[in-house]
Amino acid sequence: MSLLVKNGCFLVDQKRLELTLSLAPGETKGIYGASGSGKSTLFYLLAGLNEKGFEGGTYTIDGQTMSQLSIGERSTSVSLLFQNPDMQFCMATPREELLFCLENQCIPQEDMPNKVADALAFCEITHLADQPFTTLSGGEKQLAALACCLILESQYLLLDEPFANLDTDTSKKVIRKLQHIQQKKAIGILLIDHQIKETANWVDEWLLIEEDFRTIDQAAIRDLDHHMRKTLPLAKNKSSSNKKRLSFQQFRLPIRNHEIVFPNFAFDGGTLIGITGRSGSGKSSFLKAILQQHAYKGDVLLAGKPIKKHPSPFRSISWIMQNPQDQFLAATVAQELSQGSAPTKSEKLLAKLRLQNKSTQSPFRLSQGQQRRLAVASLLQRPVDLLLVDEPTYGQDIKQAWQIMQLLAEKATTGTLVLIVSHDILLLQQFCSQIIDFNLYEKEDADAHAKSNSQIIRHFRARLTGFFSK
Repeated sequence: MSLLVKNGCFLVDQKRLELTLSLAPGETKGIYGASGSGKSTLFYLLAGLNEKGFEGGTYTIDGQTMSQLSIGERSTSVSLLFQNPDMQFCMATPREELLFCLENQCIPQEDMPNKVADALAFCEITHLADQPFTTLSGGEKQLAALACCLILESQYLLLDEPFANLDTDTSKKVIRKLQHIQQKKAIGILLIDHQIKETANWVDEWLLIEEDFRTIDQAAIRDLDHHMRKTLPLAKNKSSSNKKRLSFQQFRLPIRNHEIVFPNFAFDGGTLIGITGRSGSGKSSFLKAILQQHAYKGDVLLAGKPIKKHPSPFRSISWIMQNPQDQFLAATVAQELSQGSAPTKSEKLLAKLRLQNKSTQSPFRLSQGQQRRLAVASLLQRPVDLLLVDEPTYGQDIKQAWQIMQLLAEKATTGTLVLIVSHDILLLQQFCSQIIDFNLYEKEDADAHAKSNSQIIRHFRARLTGFFSK
């Protein structure tokens, strides 16, 4: 009994990779490698999402090939957590998505409520069950996507950067829970991770992608990670124009059952300001509030003038979104990058970001990590007073994450104020002149009241009936 690949061959950027892999029930293995090296491509193949399958070798799950399994059997054999959780959802809310998963497995309707409740409780998102996905943070979406994988009760889980959008405490808690359920139900887990600090003691064996796959142990992956960090160049000098660029006065940001309450803050132009905090605390909503896309109380001043009275804040502000696919406009990578900049500058940026061989491709055909690098680079050439950046290093290997932060630091030297939302505290400490921890400014919202149990039950029955009557 195992997930077994023997001499499996597949192409990544016309480069042929060959892999031999076995994953037994109850075992955990990790995959480590540079962004764009083929990790997610491999997961699509293992999950059966590539119709052609491996170009050579054999792939079996508990003795059966993927082609022998029906769609229903595949879902109970292997579940894939996408790196971008937005690609995972078909329905409007976590509860509806979980019901959809169970309906596809033909689970009796009377058994569904308990299964949904268990999956939500495991990921500690019961309070988000009926919230639209469009209102959830990246970390909350990641937890909802994990709940969808777990409710299928598959024998093997493929987790693509499962903790990248989560704060450290939440990541540790989820890992402990996964270890418990893994031992209880003998689930094989294969995960992709660039941040090995939290997972190294959990993972039995690592597969490293370089020119090809090779197997290394925990000690070797730690040594490799340490060596790569030591070889990184020094962070750019932290600078400031000493001009108050962005100010907050009596600022209050409502986020469901709590508020972010600031003292009177002021940030100088030419600086990098880091923003961190627990998943769902309101970091992305804070950026949207600055852009007048989220309600708030108090005043936000840009160069001394209220943004609310600004006729077009986007003339002075650029916003690099958490999901890079939401901001792409051009047909090719080169066109996306060259908007407003000289071709020679674009060529240099492509080389820095390891995208020089992608210039004629559609941005939507890049890997998640490559898309994120392109999203950052495409707005660096635009002269603005304020640059808002949401999770720029998510899905990046160490070197590329450092390169992105260097580019943002260079942008700050032009006088632009750069606000960076990130869970990577080490990077923020290296590059930012100030770090704002939202956990310190979180206050309970006295006007937010949880629904009673009877309300929740009535609501669930109404949604369940509506779901199956569609």
